[in-house]
Amino acid sequence: MQLITHTRQSVFLTGRAGTGKSTFLKYICAHTKKKHVVLAPTGIAAINAEGVTLHSFFKLPFRPILPNDPDLSLKDGRIFDFFKYKKEQRKLIAEVELIIIDEVSMVRADIIDCIDRILRVYSGNMRLPFGGKQLLFVGDVFQLEPVVPADQKEILTMFYATPFFFSARVFNEISLVPIELKKVYRQTDPVFIRILDHIRSNEMEKSDLDILNERYFPDFVPRNEEMFITLATRRDQVDHINNSKLAELPDKEFVSRGWIEGEFPESSLPTQLNLSLKEKAQVIFIDNDHDRRWVNGTIGVISGIDEDGVYVLLENGREYLVERTIWRNYKYKYNEKEKRIEEKIIGAFEQLPIRLAWAITVHKSQGLTFNRVVVDLSGGVFAGGQTYVALSRCTSLEGLVLKTRISPFDIFVKREIVQFSQEFNDQKLIANSMLESEVELLYARAASSFNQGNMKDAVEAFAAAVSKRNDLGRPEVQRLLRLKLQSINELCKQIKKLREDIHTQRETRKGFAKEYYLMGNECITKARDLNAAVRSFDKALKLDPDYVDAWVGKGVTLYDLGDCFQAITCLNEAVRLNSKSFKARYNRGKCYLSIKYHEEAVADFIKALDVKPKHIAAHEYLAEAFRGIGEDELARQHQEIADQLREDKNL
Repeated sequence: MQLITHTRQSVFLTGRAGTGKSTFLKYICAHTKKKHVVLAPTGIAAINAEGVTLHSFFKLPFRPILPNDPDLSLKDGRIFDFFKYKKEQRKLIAEVELIIIDEVSMVRADIIDCIDRILRVYSGNMRLPFGGKQLLFVGDVFQLEPVVPADQKEILTMFYATPFFFSARVFNEISLVPIELKKVYRQTDPVFIRILDHIRSNEMEKSDLDILNERYFPDFVPRNEEMFITLATRRDQVDHINNSKLAELPDKEFVSRGWIEGEFPESSLPTQLNLSLKEKAQVIFIDNDHDRRWVNGTIGVISGIDEDGVYVLLENGREYLVERTIWRNYKYKYNEKEKRIEEKIIGAFEQLPIRLAWAITVHKSQGLTFNRVVVDLSGGVFAGGQTYVALSRCTSLEGLVLKTRISPFDIFVKREIVQFSQEFNDQKLIANSMLESEVELLYARAASSFNQGNMKDAVEAFAAAVSKRNDLGRPEVQRLLRLKLQSINELCKQIKKLREDIHTQRETRKGFAKEYYLMGNECITKARDLNAAVRSFDKALKLDPDYVDAWVGKGVTLYDLGDCFQAITCLNEAVRLNSKSFKARYNRGKCYLSIKYHEEAVADFIKALDVKPKHIAAHEYLAEAFRGIGEDELARQHQEIADQLREDKNL
């Protein structure tokens, strides 16, 4: 709490399942005096945290937004045209002091870098990471990871070691302090806690698996009064279980109709707008009751439905009439008069705080606690942390039932996560961060005084910051700093002249690069010397590293020389520089096809045909790639398109 209260140090608050991360987040929000906002990657996570989504707050695009994205450039005001923040939003970003991001394990690295860029630009503080704002990241990287489609993964790997938030480039400039909560409140059995720890850290032993698989009961069918909940990895499997169980009940279906007022996206609804229920249906509560009769995740059974409403019998044997609950959708605004950030309600949703819960997805179960759990991984474990999340929802081994045996293949943790976790609770790092944050506050004061024209205060603050690490607080050094600051205008003129000279040199180099590129083409078409062509393209690229045609030319030539992997490296760079280049996509697709990377080839040929939809060879190669992945019907369609285009051409 000291780091949050007394410094601007960015912190990663983490911990195993059941250690109270969400509770501590709410404590910080209730007690901090800093102007703060709470953000989350998904609508439901934002509603649960009583915040807003990252994308709605920052107006982020849903595509990857990379560090060199032109939409983030200050040139010609491009970034301002792209985000188009209203005056109120610009003021909010400028004034906020603490930004809390919940469920950060699901946030990609490029989004963190984009937020860093926005905060620097709109805070007017380009020197400091996040524009000098403090960020509190909350989550567990050992649990659910970012969802990155295959096409986006290809793009992100060009810039980031991993898609996880901690791979963001901004953390090369700032030390992120990871603090791990250690005490587990959900489980009390030391054996179960140890097994979960081993799963989380990918240190599973055979004895752990043996103990777990003693809970394997494939034919287990729970009695209704036992209130077991099934956790599965696939949504269609969960829907099938809930719909089938509801249909089996003999009583008449009752539909509780919810209502929406104002702005409340249906994708963010915590339960169904029109909720179908029957007596004896198993349900889960999805909010914390003010009177503490139930909490988010409490299981119950519909015990009665009459003119007064819906009655639910809880696991503890108590029965309650369940009242409708209102969830609110918030938007942050800055109160200029009172100099504080306020939450503005822009929408509301009213419904019973329950949903059907014979089964829920592992993803939806994150953060919840259950006494009796059936874990069904028959749908496959397709993301790191899924097995850990599923098993750690249960309070005890005795309450756990496995429909499939847990195998070592169901447990996988990326090496980068394990490596990152080694920094958790580093006391030296925490102490250094306290000192560094104090220094940064002094630097910020110096920068602020300088911007206000108060050179005396700026120099004194700067000297105080330097003295924390070096004895530079002497009066003569301060006088020197004053002189340096006063010479900035002259330096600006010199910089402008240097920029003009650099631009002239760059244009000259581009001209020479084009000559070498043309020379490379002549080496191919006239001299038939492919090696000489590669050397010419290398010279062109040395002069102009962003010359897309030269990268393509080199890649194609290396492909002709039989060096497919080096060819792909060159064509990757061409695609990175211009993702819409037909030549880059088409030729890289040919390379992938030649080494039987059929899925990658399909992606490239589709992109190429977006640019030139009537290119005969591209359709033929795409047909071949589709055949390679067993999509015979799509292969036939594209072969027919190629044949028709060729026939039309010959007419």
